[in-house]
Amino acid sequence: MEISKKPKGGESVYIKSLSLKNYRCYEKIDMEFNSEYTVLVGVNGAGKSTILDALATALGSYIAGFDGIASNGIARDDAHRKMYELGSRVDSEEQYPVEISAKCLIDEQEILWKRSLHSNDGRTHIRDAKKIMDYGMLLQDKVRAGDKGAILPLIAYYGTGRLYMQKRQKRKTDDETRFTRTTGYVDCLDSASNDKLMMRWFKQMTEIQIQEGVKIPELEVVKHAMGKCFSGAENTEDIAQFEYKMKTQEIEITYQKNGKKEKLPMRMLSDGLKITISMVADIAYRMAVLNPQLLDHILDETPGIVLIDEVDMHLHPEWQKRIMADLHYIFPKVQFIVTTHSPSVLANVTREHILLLEDGEIYMPQQATYGRDVSTILQQMMKVEVRPKKVLKIISDFYKFLSAEEYDRAKELLNELENILGSEDADVVQARVSYDLEQI
Repeated sequence: MEISKKPKGGESVYIKSLSLKNYRCYEKIDMEFNSEYTVLVGVNGAGKSTILDALATALGSYIAGFDGIASNGIARDDAHRKMYELGSRVDSEEQYPVEISAKCLIDEQEILWKRSLHSNDGRTHIRDAKKIMDYGMLLQDKVRAGDKGAILPLIAYYGTGRLYMQKRQKRKTDDETRFTRTTGYVDCLDSASNDKLMMRWFKQMTEIQIQEGVKIPELEVVKHAMGKCFSGAENTEDIAQFEYKMKTQEIEITYQKNGKKEKLPMRMLSDGLKITISMVADIAYRMAVLNPQLLDHILDETPGIVLIDEVDMHLHPEWQKRIMADLHYIFPKVQFIVTTHSPSVLANVTREHILLLEDGEIYMPQQATYGRDVSTILQQMMKVEVRPKKVLKIISDFYKFLSAEEYDRAKELLNELENILGSEDADVVQARVSYDLEQI
């Protein structure tokens, strides 16, 4: 398949499917993703983060087409292991080839590619990734020629270390930092945090804005994205204002809440707010660097693929409910693929946006999720009991004694249950009704 030689502005870009063979915990697995966003859910160790890492490795083939942008290959440690009993010991053997195959749709044109590793001392094979690499090289040529019509899709990965793990950078003064369009791909698939480059960009753009005395559209859209994110989380009366302060060299927030004007540095925010707003800022900043020619339409017209591990990390439950809707609203052309442990996240997305990982299988939930109560999501989808074991045993014993017509013992357990849960609890009400009916 030939890729169009003239990329269209704002074209759609998304991962349609992923197949893994002998990759970490998976001997073989295939999955398809929703074009808007997909939420991966499963118990710890089910392989959610593994899927994001595999996607990052697959997408590395695209950014490898750009000058000076590094991408990770498949490591020896990524090989799936099989255990064999040999006499009195267990032999662990790496399985090859390790294969990561992906299918991407770029403006309705389908690209299928594969990266593979064939031995523990080999290198990642890229010959089957030529089509996606050619697309990256095509865009690199367009950028080098100054083609304003070339829209560079955003690619980014945010891991669980995005708050505490800072990517080390070589020492470089602000004057030495030269931003080109492809700077938007620097460290884009490193799951650790790297906000130093973003802060240099904020400083440089603010200096230009002060010197020229006019607002710079690229800077304004990034600050606006941060403002929408903050205001959505805090229910402020208007969109919060974010400004880079040259004196303190940090970002300051101004907002109106309960009729009172508040102002504070971004570092003073809670971990949940700081993590998510920093991530939104990084997405928007990368968009602005990749496609500055889009000006006011950077957020609306930049397509992309963003991977987020534990999207609910440190978020207040109220914001967990709307985080996916907020991300999709702020970045409408970006495909998000995220993991979560939060039933609140799952209860606020439809089942078409969910992939459930269980016992090495991956599938869309059969039952509806949107609007379901958190307890039901926990029990049916996440296989987590919402009651302590002690309470569950009291409920079980109550019905056992009720069925055996041992009413005095059942009454004792009903009273104990009411003391623990309160008289208005649904299980207490149901138990009381069952007991009263037996007495008629």
